[in-house]
Amino acid sequence: MEEDLRKIRNWASHGTPRQFLAEVTAKVAGVGYTAELDGNTLTVFAEHREGGFLGIGAKKIRDTKLQVIFGQDEVSIPDDTADPEFIQHLLGLLTAH
Repeated sequence: MEEDLRKIRNWASHGTPRQFLAEVTAKVAGVGYTAELDGNTLTVFAEHREGGFLGIGAKKIRDTKLQVIFGQDEVSIPDDTADPEFIQHLLGLLTAH
């Protein structure tokens, strides 16, 4: 998995955080994920709803699948925020273009 994280860090470091956000959003938006940029941290979430009756009163649950932190000279990915299954999926999408 460390090799996969290195590939994503390398991919993210080739542009600005906003450019990486745009690329990730374009790739994962249609498959049930959302990405957002808060300061220098990009986070990808899987969203689903729980509870409620026929969708009424259901709560939106956001599970963090990946967090990429852009520093001055490096890009880091905390191990506890990297879902291995999602990482594999994202790498497949990023290399497919």
